[in-house]
Amino acid sequence: MTEGVLVPLYLAPMDEISDYPFRVLCKRHGADFVYTDFIAADSLIRNVDKSIRTLQDTLREENVGVQIFGNNVEALQEAAKIVEKYKPQEININCGCPIHKIVSHGSGAALLKDPERMVKIVKAIVDVVDIPVSVKTRLGLDSKSIIIEELVYELQKVGVAKVIVHARTRAQMYSGDAQWEYLKRIKDNKSITIPIIGNGDVVDYNSAMKMQETGVDGIMIGRGAVGNPWIFNDIKNNNTTQRDLKTIIETVKEHLSLYMSIYDEMKALMLLKKHYHGYFRDMYNAKNIRTRLYSATTINEVLRLLDSVCNL
Repeated sequence: MTEGVLVPLYLAPMDEISDYPFRVLCKRHGADFVYTDFIAADSLIRNVDKSIRTLQDTLREENVGVQIFGNNVEALQEAAKIVEKYKPQEININCGCPIHKIVSHGSGAALLKDPERMVKIVKAIVDVVDIPVSVKTRLGLDSKSIIIEELVYELQKVGVAKVIVHARTRAQMYSGDAQWEYLKRIKDNKSITIPIIGNGDVVDYNSAMKMQETGVDGIMIGRGAVGNPWIFNDIKNNNTTQRDLKTIIETVKEHLSLYMSIYDEMKALMLLKKHYHGYFRDMYNAKNIRTRLYSATTINEVLRLLDSVCNL
């Protein structure tokens, strides 16, 4: 067995989490490849400001993939062509998000109800762009319909560059243990030659090492990175030292500064709130610290709180 985690580490696409400022932080702390938060195909076609801003942000980046979602072939094709103009390294198709607002519209994990249709949709996108297309999906709808091995093979046949597998079913949502044994089955299948990126339950060096043993070609980290952008270098360097308060505060300020460079004050504060729980989850008086930060209404108030956090 090799020593250390040698496969690339990816930041997962997470709604209103994997935005440009957070991607910058994660890259600074060791992420090899990052994905945008997911974009609705329809919003790209309608030229919605938020979606176009996401694409514009990628112009400042390298090693970035843009994730899109939808269930209409023509809309997804048109959206993929729009994305291609911004020249990211990859277009990723969301075929695995389990949350209701995505699934209820027939997108994300809902596509697992009809795997043949999913493959046809993906092929239609592959056929209209020249940059690599990948797919992020799950094992299946539930424990009785795990189809991932056959699905990956079919996606490979239509020209997908890689498949990212969250090793849970849609029914599991984010609960229970990820079933990494299915990652190993895929990698042991000699008919499957495209890269497989494993996702689910990697939160530190030890869990990354165990996932690497399945043979995956890369490891994607989602929830484990929220409020913890250092996780990538921690995994690469087998660092188990708890982060000191000064480093946390400096990083939160840096995160806030990145938000302020592209958003107004209200938007910056709203987005940063999504990370407070992660930044301040394991320290003394954490709940009180978060409560005070959540209630702050100005940048100056947040900065004062951060400077005095040791005394809260």
